Amino acid sequence: MTSFSIDGDQPLEKDKIADAELESRVASHLQWLESEGYEGEKLELPTRNLIYAGLLLADLRDANLQDACLVKANLRESNLTGANLDRANLDGASMVNVQLSGASLIGANLAKVIMPGATIEGTNLAEAILRSSNLLSVIIVDSDLRGADLSDANVAGGSVRASCLDGANLTDAKLMLTNLMGSSLKSACLNRAVMFGAILDDADFSDADLTTALGLTQAQLDTAFGNSGTKLPAALGAYAMREK
Repeated sequence: MTSFSIDGDQPLEKDKIADAELESRVASHLQWLESEGYEGEKLELPTRNLIYAGLLLADLRDANLQDACLVKANLRESNLTGANLDRANLDGASMVNVQLSGASLIGANLAKVIMPGATIEGTNLAEAILRSSNLLSVIIVDSDLRGADLSDANVAGGSVRASCLDGANLTDAKLMLTNLMGSSLKSACLNRAVMFGAILDDADFSDADLTTALGLTQAQLDTAFGNSGTKLPAALGAYAMREK
């Protein structure tokens, strides 16, 4: 991930792309999309400094923003379907109702992002950092979140279905009424995760740590999978989960 230090020697906005240039390039990208590549130019801004960028309602489908700095950018209602955001720094970005289906965000920093209502389908978020992010009512389907850091993330009322969260860190995550149906959470850490009313149908918690998960009931676990390595709250005694 490209480093843009807030407290270091490098000025925060050094080499930041000018607003007028960004607006022009986004417009050219839209022309490229609408003409199916015959006119305009695809947005290629890897490693560029786009801090505080105003990209409200922008059509950024298939754009290349790999390793870019998008700290506190305004991406509300934008369409990032199929975009490359691998290792991009989106710390604190506003991404309300953003479209991220088919996008790649491997190792991206999405800490403290504001992303309620986002649509994430077939998206690669492996090793991504989503610490303390606001994911209320998010829709995540068939996506890769292996090794992702979702500690203290608020996913209440959201849907994370048929996705891979193997090895993910969900410590202190808010999962109230979250739909985890059919997802794999093998070896995931869910210590102190709040799970009141979470839907766990066919979710796989093999080797996962649920020791201090809150609000977890036997009725919920009856619908899920686990194994002898699954660590459950002491209140559930010697309860054995069904294996897949």
